[in-house]
Amino acid sequence: MEGNFDRRIIIGVELEAYSIETGDNRIGRKLSSPKRGVSEYDEGFTRDSSIGSEYNSRPFSTVREALFLLRSGLRKYLRTLYEVPFTNPHAHRVPLLVGAWTDRTAGTHLHVSIQGRRMSHKDAVSLSSHVHDHLPLLIALGANSPVWGRELTPCESNRIIEGTETYFNPLPRGKLASGKTTEMCYSHALGDKPPTLEIRVPDSNLPQFAVASLCLVKAICLRWLRGGGASNLIRHKDYLRARIGAAASGMRARLCWKGQWMPAGRYLDRFLLVHREEFEAMDVPDEINDVLRLARCGFTGSRILREAVLLVQQSHPQTWQEHFAERYVRGLQEVLSGNTLTDFASALGVKLPVVEGKDSYKDVRHFCCSGYQAPLITPAAGSRHPTGRWS
Repeated sequence: MEGNFDRRIIIGVELEAYSIETGDNRIGRKLSSPKRGVSEYDEGFTRDSSIGSEYNSRPFSTVREALFLLRSGLRKYLRTLYEVPFTNPHAHRVPLLVGAWTDRTAGTHLHVSIQGRRMSHKDAVSLSSHVHDHLPLLIALGANSPVWGRELTPCESNRIIEGTETYFNPLPRGKLASGKTTEMCYSHALGDKPPTLEIRVPDSNLPQFAVASLCLVKAICLRWLRGGGASNLIRHKDYLRARIGAAASGMRARLCWKGQWMPAGRYLDRFLLVHREEFEAMDVPDEINDVLRLARCGFTGSRILREAVLLVQQSHPQTWQEHFAERYVRGLQEVLSGNTLTDFASALGVKLPVVEGKDSYKDVRHFCCSGYQAPLITPAAGSRHPTGRWS
């Protein structure tokens, strides 16, 4: 693949967020905002009508740029770093990057465009056909909402389980609307922003997990751009089945590749192998490879949150939310300061498996960590329908 081919695909990220009041560690939906005047060109800190805060990144042409700019952008919410002395802690709200906490949902939206070419609706439909049957993998990898209604639930992405009917209606492959109530849509040009294909299924998440999802999407887009066929095609009923399983069990679900059902870790291996050329062109940082290795072990943002919540519930059953929020703020400061997911998890009291040196996209051997693999979850087995309702 010729040099700089990966820069042909440009991706921007919208991150919605809850907020944590640093004075009393209360979790809510009040607006978080950085100090005035610190934002960069094409970067936005806005109010989301549903959840509270929304961060709009600059468009990224490389994966390394995406990781750096997401960190530096979200770091601006830590106002104590920019206002000295900072005398009113109650005016300081830190973003809580989760897909759900009360009864509202927060997401990571990926906007895809093509450098030097205006994306038409026809382009977007064609590209969405390549992305469509990999959406369950994006849901599983991006799952980060085990809490719903301030209670820990068995599901990994309550945002998809509870919000599909309102915000993420599934589409058949090859169909694409322009509204904001479907899992993918064609976003028209707005001002100086070009039209894009918008992918709406990943939960709000830390920069590393957001960039890992971005890598998968970019690999699919690069394959499409060079004329390759869709790497996975499945029946719509299998798609719906995989979609709800991914939302319920995250990377412990079973997904469908060309009619064959397999653990999500093995599906990810196959994805990396098929898109190996694209990953090599993208020059993926080791830190993001570690996220993919953790995902093969069943560890996602949702699992980290789940274990952190269980720990504080054991020690502080009445005030567990405040203690979780206090730990989360410390962890967020770590990860936005250039430290690793391991440092973030340690701040929450969670120990991650050692994945350094494990197989990566450069040496795929269908590695999948031993341990619990969730059974295939289908509406007929008593889980939720793809609309989000209980059967």
